[in-house]
Amino acid sequence: MSWIEWVQLLLIIIVIGFPPYLAALEIFRKLHPIIFILVSIIYWVGTAYTQQIVPFLLIVILLIKKQREQKKYGQINFYREKKIFHIKDFFSIILFTILLRYPIGILNAFYVYLLDILGISVQQQEIIDIFINSKNILLNVLLFLLVVIVAPINEEFSLRHYFFGKTLSKRVGPVFAALLSSVLFTLLHYNIAGIPTFFLLGLYACYVYTQKGFWGAVTVHFAFNLSSILFLFLL
Repeated sequence: MSWIEWVQLLLIIIVIGFPPYLAALEIFRKLHPIIFILVSIIYWVGTAYTQQIVPFLLIVILLIKKQREQKKYGQINFYREKKIFHIKDFFSIILFTILLRYPIGILNAFYVYLLDILGISVQQQEIIDIFINSKNILLNVLLFLLVVIVAPINEEFSLRHYFFGKTLSKRVGPVFAALLSSVLFTLLHYNIAGIPTFFLLGLYACYVYTQKGFWGAVTVHFAFNLSSILFLFLL
């Protein structure tokens, strides 16, 4: 692995791996010390090898636990638990997110044009190249699930729920917290061509999180990634 790949892996482990682990410490601490150590080792080794999958499984466990603790159906909103997420919110957020793609896309195209003028070469994300060129149906299905389901839940739990909502907002205020978490979100995708898109999407997800909670932010991410993949298949 090159040093860039090591940095990318370290960033994923820190940004994606730590939040669910810290959130689950309450559960882990009830275990026998030896079991706690073994579970922790399995988690971190699994996170290093799978990057997204193991943290996703832990988040699912946390979501199920949280759901059982809720008195009202549909209030799995963590930081904004009083904001109930309705099915109508799901569709309205999807619609607005898709509409938002157009101005963001225009801005990003202008940004890429400026990079080209400056002689800075840009590349697509590796996963996009795989989607375009792969003829393996199973691989494409797995990547589809990773991009549309796993990544939105992982990244919104870590970046919007943990960093923005639970940690940074209480310390530096919501505006600066939104900026910082959106910078992290942008760095996590390590794609210079998509910097405006990822940063603005992160800010929008923060806003939706404050209005409709965790599932609202997940819906933003889900809609954006799904529409991106559908666009690739239409090419």
